[in-house]
Amino acid sequence: MLTPGKVTDKALWIAMLGMLTALACAAPRADSLYVGAGAYFTDVELSVGGEDDITPAGFIGYQFLDSNVLMLSAEAGYYDLGAWSGTLDDVRYSVDASALTVAGVAYVPLGPFFEVYAKAGFAAVEVKSRFADIPRTDDDTETFIGAGVALDFFDTVDIYAEYLQFDNTINSQMVGVGIRFDFF
Repeated sequence: MLTPGKVTDKALWIAMLGMLTALACAAPRADSLYVGAGAYFTDVELSVGGEDDITPAGFIGYQFLDSNVLMLSAEAGYYDLGAWSGTLDDVRYSVDASALTVAGVAYVPLGPFFEVYAKAGFAAVEVKSRFADIPRTDDDTETFIGAGVALDFFDTVDIYAEYLQFDNTINSQMVGVGIRFDFF
């Protein structure tokens, strides 16, 4: 129970949720659902050295605020972090990694066709490895961040380029390009 003059964490969270709901409802326009996919150059640092790979990724999101100065989205995605194999001291090894993500994305439009954006969120990372025929699977939830640019065609198709950094056991960095489709 609240006492006069005392703000609890629960009351603060309820107030913040109310403000975010009001902001989303007062949005001049919301594009709703979007999907996208891309190809990424993935660079990782393994204990046996650095490796790189070309990998796919896909995502689905919901844009809940679209104004002339700021756009906000929530996004879920899948990123293939790469697969590598080799030999170390005459012992074969292999590594295969992927991530399922949830993120918040903030876009700033720079004119009618160009946007810059930043994203941050959490990634459920799975790293499957095999060293000397001994398999191992590591699952962990880590943070990730990213930034990118997008070229907007017809308000429904974006071509994007982005950089992502995953804070995981294999220190993954990705640079990718792709396409995003908005549905009204």
